[in-house]
Parts: sequence; structure tokens; C-alpha cells
Amino acid sequence: MSRSRSGSLAGAPRPRPGSSAGSLYGGAGGSEPRVSASRLQALLPGLRANLDALWAGSQQEALQGLNERLAGYLRRVRGLEAANRALEEEIAQVRARRGDPGQRDWEACERPLVELRKQDLNMDNAKLLLQIDNARLAADDFKVKLEAEQATCDSVQKDTQGLRKIMEDTNFLRTKQEAELEGLKEELAHLRKSHKEEAGALRALIANSDVTVEVDNPKKQELSETIAQIRKQYEKVAEQNREDFDMLSQEANVNTQALEEAKSELSELRRQLQGLEIERQTLQKMENSLENTEARYNDQLANLTHVIAKLQEELAACRADLERQARDYEALLDVKVKLENEISQYSQLIEGLQLPRAVQGKVPPVSKSHTHTHTYHTHTQPCFVFAERSC
Repeated sequence: MSRSRSGSLAGAPRPRPGSSAGSLYGGAGGSEPRVSASRLQALLPGLRANLDALWAGSQQEALQGLNERLAGYLRRVRGLEAANRALEEEIAQVRARRGDPGQRDWEACERPLVELRKQDLNMDNAKLLLQIDNARLAADDFKVKLEAEQATCDSVQKDTQGLRKIMEDTNFLRTKQEAELEGLKEELAHLRKSHKEEAGALRALIANSDVTVEVDNPKKQELSETIAQIRKQYEKVAEQNREDFDMLSQEANVNTQALEEAKSELSELRRQLQGLEIERQTLQKMENSLENTEARYNDQLANLTHVIAKLQEELAACRADLERQARDYEALLDVKVKLENEISQYSQLIEGLQLPRAVQGKVPPVSKSHTHTHTYHTHTQPCFVFAERSC
């Protein structure tokens, strides 16, 4: 609307200088003789009235368009100032929370953070490596102990097997000696039985015999001595068998005690083996726990790395946001300065439009045609400039 009005003002049919000159000289071409000064003085009030009417109408339209444009620009300025104040408050809040981005040295803030992150990661890695080394050393110690106990257990098992073999040999020997003892007992019983039978037969033969046998005393003594010697021999054999039986019984008792001791030692070794097995299972559980702990710490380290990367991205986004807000702020300041300059220019234009009104009361007497042309250009020049600026 302002453009059309300005265009109408700029493109309005201007009063041609020729017509004004013709009205003064009395003809279109100026061929009529020049009128007198009194005639010009008489025509001057009417000419002034026409010029005032024409100037008042064009000035009113120009001022109305200018006022509308100025009101639009003022509304825009107020809206931009409100947006500017909102942005300034937001920037002030952001600066209050995080400090002034223009005055802060982000690189100086980032360097200690990077160093602290590296130190934290190095400390965590060192702790994990120390725990792993301690666990490995403990596992190695337990492995050495397990190998030593396993060797001891193998040695005890070998000794137990040797004792079992000795016990089996002893049992076999005892069984053999018991069989020999039974054979000797049977032989002794058989000898006693045969001796009794022979002695009974001899007694019966002597009792039933009618023959008188005179035996010399030496022969009778020899028979008694022979019987006594046989008796002594049998008694010696019986005593020897009895001693052998007692010895075998003692050996059997000793072997039984050794067997009991071997059994008790075997039970003790079994208990030790069970304890070692429990200890091995405990070590296996500790190793599994260490592996789980290592995996958990690795997961935590990965999560911390992800969080650090996310925080770095947020920091970069905050920096970009602050830079964008700073650029918007600078752009708004530039727009504000430009609007203020335009307002000052429009104020100067308004003052320039008000200047011809003050000049109208001091118009000199017109003696030549070019004076009207000059006065016309003086009155219409501001409107032409306004139209150019509105475009």
C-alpha cells in the first residue's frame, strides 16, 4: 500500500512548466506580449491558492503513507526488541549457568578434563591389572600346592598299594602256615594213634603169649630208652609246632595291626584328598568370579567411555548453540541499528517535508517562468526521494 501510494506520488502528472509559463505570458508558445506587473500581482493570490491545495493533498497522502510505514516499522522494531530481550534473558541464563562463552577458555577447561579422564582410566586399568596379577599369583600358588598335595597323595596311594600287597602276602603266608600247622597236627594225631595201636598190640601179644621170653635186662632197657627217645622227639616236634603256631599267630596279629594302621592312614589320605578337592573347587570358583569381575569392569569401562563421548557431544552441541545464539544476537543488533538508522532517516524526511510549509509564506514575486519550475521541483523532490527509498 505504501509502495502504491509512493508510486502514485512519484508518477503523478506534474504541472508542466510550459503551461505555467503560458498562463503568465498569455499563450502556449509565449508569442503573446508580456503582461504587466500589476496583472501578475493580481494573479498571484489565485496561483498561491492552487499551489496550496495541490501541496496540501499530496503532502497529506505522503504523510499518511509515511505514518503507516513508520507504524509498521515501529511494530516490527518492538517485536524485534521483545525477541531480543527474550534472547538476551536466555543468553544471560545460559551464561549464569555455564559462564560467559566469550570469556571462558574452553581448551583450558578441556585439557584438565582430558588429563583427569586419562588418569581415571589409567587408575582403573592399573587396579584391574593388579587384581588380575594378584589372582594369577594366587592361582599359581594354589596350583603349586595342588601339585605338591597331588604328588603326596600319589605317593601315599603307592605306599598303600605296597602295604596292600604286603598284607596279601602276609595273609597268603598265614594261610599256608595254618595249612601246614593243620597237617602237622593231623600227622601228630596219626602218630599218636599208631603209637597207641602198636603199644596196645604189643601189650595184647605179650599178655596172650604163653611163651616165656626171657629178655636180658640190657635189651629191656634199650626198648625203654627207644620209647623215651621217640616220646621226646614227638614232644619236641609238638613243642616246635606249638612255637611256630604262636609265632604265626603273633605275626598275624602284627599284620592285622599294620592293616588297621594302613586303613586309618588311607582314610586320612582320603580326607586330605577330599579337602584338596574342595580347595580346588574353591579356587575354580574364585577364578570364575575373577573372570566375571573382569567382564563387569570391562562393561563399566565401555559404559563410561560411551558416557564420556556423549558428554563431549553435548558439550559440542552447547558450544554450537551458544555460537548460534551469539550470531543471532549480533544479527539482531545489526537489524536494530539499521532500523534506528532508517527511523532517523524517516525523521529527517518528515522534517524535510515540513520545511516547504514554512517556506510558503516567503515566496518572492515571480518574474520569470523558470521560477515556478524551480519552486515545483523544490516541493516534489522529497516525495520523489521517499518513493525511491520505499522501493
